[in-house]
Amino acid sequence: DGTLHISQTWSGDIGTYTCRVTSVGGNDSRSAHLRVRQLPHAPENPTAVLSKSEKRAIDLAWAKPFDGNSPLIRYILEVSENNAPWAILLANIEPELSAVTVNGLIPARSYQFRLCAVNDVGKGQFSKETERVSLPEEPPSAPPQNIIASGRTNQSIMIQWQPPQESHQNGILRGYIIRYRLTGLPVDYQIKNISSPDVTTLLLEDLIIWTNYEIEVAAYNGAGLGAFSHKVTEWTLQGVPTIAPSNVQTEAVNSTALRFTWTAPNPQFINGINQGYKLLAWEPGKRNEDVAMVTIRPNFQDSVHVGYVTGLKKFTEYYTSVLCFTTPGDGPRSPPRAVRTHEDTPGAVGHLSFTEILDTSLKVSWSEPSEKNGVLTGYRISWEEFNRTNTRVTHYLPNVTLEYRVTGLTALTTYTIEVAGMTSKGQGQLSSSTISSGVPPELPGPPTNLAITNIGPRSVNLQFKPGYDGKTSISRWLVEAQVGVVGDNEDWVMVHQVSNEPEARSLEVPGLNPYTSYRFRMRQVNIVGTSPPSQPSRKIQTLPAPPDMAPANITLRTASETSLWLRWVPLPEWEYNGNAEQVGYRIQYYRAGSQGRGLTHVITDRLEREFTIEDLEEWMEYEVRLQAVNGIGIGPWSQPVRGRTRESIPSSGPTNVSAFATTSSS
Repeated sequence: DGTLHISQTWSGDIGTYTCRVTSVGGNDSRSAHLRVRQLPHAPENPTAVLSKSEKRAIDLAWAKPFDGNSPLIRYILEVSENNAPWAILLANIEPELSAVTVNGLIPARSYQFRLCAVNDVGKGQFSKETERVSLPEEPPSAPPQNIIASGRTNQSIMIQWQPPQESHQNGILRGYIIRYRLTGLPVDYQIKNISSPDVTTLLLEDLIIWTNYEIEVAAYNGAGLGAFSHKVTEWTLQGVPTIAPSNVQTEAVNSTALRFTWTAPNPQFINGINQGYKLLAWEPGKRNEDVAMVTIRPNFQDSVHVGYVTGLKKFTEYYTSVLCFTTPGDGPRSPPRAVRTHEDTPGAVGHLSFTEILDTSLKVSWSEPSEKNGVLTGYRISWEEFNRTNTRVTHYLPNVTLEYRVTGLTALTTYTIEVAGMTSKGQGQLSSSTISSGVPPELPGPPTNLAITNIGPRSVNLQFKPGYDGKTSISRWLVEAQVGVVGDNEDWVMVHQVSNEPEARSLEVPGLNPYTSYRFRMRQVNIVGTSPPSQPSRKIQTLPAPPDMAPANITLRTASETSLWLRWVPLPEWEYNGNAEQVGYRIQYYRAGSQGRGLTHVITDRLEREFTIEDLEEWMEYEVRLQAVNGIGIGPWSQPVRGRTRESIPSSGPTNVSAFATTSSS
């Protein structure tokens, strides 16, 4: 029929086709050339080499392939980074090009390339892969991340960090350099080298107590050191002062008070926040618990500080010292200085007695005052007829005289006789008694009719009727008591005495224990001696009061990452000051340095001696204090104790993690 149909053409059909006609009339032929449009062939001889003109770049070249009888539209370039799956890198390379530079690559990574041609039929096959080309390492281009520094002790700081992002490591990390120095000072850095990339913590030790440091971290690889991180600053923890206050001066201002002046220690040796000063005064040879101490708040305005210790013994030598303290504890004391309180008038003479009592004379004897309060210069003795001051006779005696015969008395007359010691400050407390001439005094009788009123937590009022005075005046009243357990066979102890009030008919008895059973009795004393005891009073119980003391021997130990174990010695029963069933403990705990703001827990068992504080933060220092409570109120806080929870695993993993194959097996 004069036609040729070729179906499913392929490249083998390409060629010249000739049609010949043979006939009687003659022969003829015609030819036609067939071209088949197809996918382009793969580019040939692709090569990849490091660029000599650009950093982090690779030069690619290839031979132009057969275009499949249709003009090429573009090339597609794919890349495999560190043996990762192929990915399109450039999708529109101009068809006229046979070379291209690939830049923006990452150091220390290997790259392999392949490309294919595209015409209007479609995308041809990919070329062979180029040889794998590795970029050289470069120093890390970013610092380590998430730098955290925290004071571990007063001479150490813990540093933690994470590696730089993987895309900025620019090679295999070999380790880290940590540099640190005092904040704000033009001093050289100190350097620490961590030679393992897996170590991301470092404890900086041998630092200065309570000092601010600035710290930076950089990573390094085989090509060198990368960028340092931003500075983080952290303080070492507080310590105790290492030097004492200077220029300490002490002087007596009166018979019971000393005045201290001093200069604050150099701040760099305080090793923390100055919490104040302790002024100390103690008698030579006395135990540490007998030291008088006054705490003074710091004064940051004045260069010279002033403080006073009062309530000291009169005319007594003391050693004195001053120390500075911080929250962790006391610093050293300044060198002791000896000082003596001023003289004062003496106390009463002791053992005033009368002997050899005749109608017109008697002998008076006494002993030196127990509280001389100075250098005794002598004694003053005076006597007068009872309630007739115009008959007074006074004599001054040397300090060695301890007896004196009074003469010129009127027979059978009552006299008041007084004796007092003397110092340069004047006459001391009088000791007096009455005596009738020619009538020897006798032992007094016991008081009677004891009645108890005004019962409080710590005192009661005793009303009584004086007993027989023994023909002389009563010089002292003695109060004895059975405490706690009351009965006929229980011991009696002295709880109070009053001197030189012969006309007394009632006494306040202070210093009693709250919520305690008592039974009282009295004696009266004259110049001869002490009377027998009175009949016991009725049994009473003082009123309750809040506890006076905190639990003792408080210790705090680490229990776990989130808990601390607290132990204490419970209050002794005699310190309950109230109903035992209502006694318990109140625990307060808070992060160290938070000024007492925290959580509380109440324990209702008075015999409990331990408690586990839970739900705390990991690796955190806490302060804990304890107080006793009863039905009336709360007692004083104990001194705070400190403890730290244990370290724990990090609460979250590293961020921005990526991984790349570097070889066929790693």
